[in-house]
Amino acid sequence: MRTNSKTNSLLTQIIFLMLLAVIMVTSGCSNSNNKNSSTPTAGSNNTANNEAAQAANAQDKVITVAISADAGMDQLDAGAYKGSMNVHAMIYDGLVEYGEKGEILPALAESWDISEDGKVYTFHLRQGVKFSDGTEFNAEAVKFSFERWIKDPANSLNVATAMQSIDVVDEHTITMTFTKAYYPFLTELSFARPVRMISPSAVEPAGDVTGKFIKAIGTGAWMAESFTTDQEAVLIRNPYYWGEMPKLSTIILKVIPDPQSRVLALQSGDIDIAGGQMGKIPVESVPVIEAASSLSLQKAPGTNSHFMIFNYNTPALQDLNVRKAINLAINKKSIVNDLMDGIGSVAKGLFPLTVPYVTDSNNTWYGFDPAEAKQLLADAGYSDSNGDGIVEQAGTPLELNFVLQQAEFPEWKSISELIQSELKEIGIAVNLQVLEPNAYYDALWTTKAYDLIMYRTYDDAYNPHAFLLSLFHETEEAPAVVWSDAGLESLIDTAVGTTDLQERQSAYDSIFTKLYQEAMFAAIYFPDDIMAVNKRITGFKAGYTTFSPIFWNQLDIGGE
Repeated sequence: MRTNSKTNSLLTQIIFLMLLAVIMVTSGCSNSNNKNSSTPTAGSNNTANNEAAQAANAQDKVITVAISADAGMDQLDAGAYKGSMNVHAMIYDGLVEYGEKGEILPALAESWDISEDGKVYTFHLRQGVKFSDGTEFNAEAVKFSFERWIKDPANSLNVATAMQSIDVVDEHTITMTFTKAYYPFLTELSFARPVRMISPSAVEPAGDVTGKFIKAIGTGAWMAESFTTDQEAVLIRNPYYWGEMPKLSTIILKVIPDPQSRVLALQSGDIDIAGGQMGKIPVESVPVIEAASSLSLQKAPGTNSHFMIFNYNTPALQDLNVRKAINLAINKKSIVNDLMDGIGSVAKGLFPLTVPYVTDSNNTWYGFDPAEAKQLLADAGYSDSNGDGIVEQAGTPLELNFVLQQAEFPEWKSISELIQSELKEIGIAVNLQVLEPNAYYDALWTTKAYDLIMYRTYDDAYNPHAFLLSLFHETEEAPAVVWSDAGLESLIDTAVGTTDLQERQSAYDSIFTKLYQEAMFAAIYFPDDIMAVNKRITGFKAGYTTFSPIFWNQLDIGGE
């Protein structure tokens, strides 16, 4: 084939370029084996890929937790009472944190000073903290957070009603001045709401204390990602979190209103955790959970108790001997062991030992002694003159109406039936009235249409002070709910008002002694907090409050 000079030149250039490409490739291969070369080796590429894969796996640790009702993600304003308290506590931090048996621990405030008269609190804030949107946390943000709700006339917290002023000292120092000394100020500041910190950028216009809430932006370990009303809410870890970073990447809160359906979801593996106040596990389902190879039952002593209230307006119950007799007739061990399947313990007072200021020495109550109960009724002037098994006084049978509800506490029905039969054994006729929740709470708080009524104390941070003030202390509008006693109310005032720890403990000792001596209620049982956890979950540790029932940041997924 004949070619011209141009063609020969073009072929020469192509051949030269091909040879050059071969040389470059060969040189590249040679350099890849040179240990001193800056070019990564194949081995180092594999290492980088493995590290990237591990990081990806760490970013994809997801668990699903059952909740009984919608989390209200679109309503989670830190300064309001809407949405789930549990989610509030995951997204928003407080100045302080509630620890074991009520110990107040640092949170966004690293330390604090209290004036000698107990009215001025100076908080020294943690530095370098950011909200989940990257904005700075400082004293102005604290002031903003409090001013959004502190003047609301509907707010009954003492930290609100007694607040005289809140002042920024500098970027990381703020003072709160109150009109009175009240030791539970710090306890109230640990609540899940409305005392927690929200970013000024969470409202519109930004920084306006009267602005409209737009999005939940806190300094907590978790942040809201998405939600579907009445179905699920998704939380992801906050990349700016100031504390120990959560090991999980995502927590899905799945709405399952029916308790039995929650148990089935646990068994099928559709959810990983259920229980506590977020989504209770029925007591009768405990054996099923314990028998499941994929699940573990986690039990911890609770901070509330279930007890029976006496109506002090009922003439028969104004007699101390009758109140003591009722206490002595109730077999609390049988309730715990037979009806509660061992989930709890016998009540030895109004509060369990998990509550601050409750000790072994001041935590005592009446045992089970039907013979002594009968004798006390006889001492009170009651006898069974007609042989019908019911004692009477001056021709009037000792008959009492016992009110309860079972929508929130299904176990109350069987417990009340047992108490009914036990009181009949000592000659007291009891009529059970099972009411719907609205009617039940109306009878408790408003109409007083009962002689006996089942109730429960509050939980963790609200005990003992808030419960005692709420139910054993008069208000401007009404006398005490559970039992009206001026001496008891004076002791409660002393306990909450003193800044001296020894004086406070002494006052609580006297309160618990007086409750016992006057038999102002009938103790029933102290329930345990129970949770069912899939065994793939590691690092489970029960929290110290119902609004923070789990140390979420410590949870991990085993084998991943």
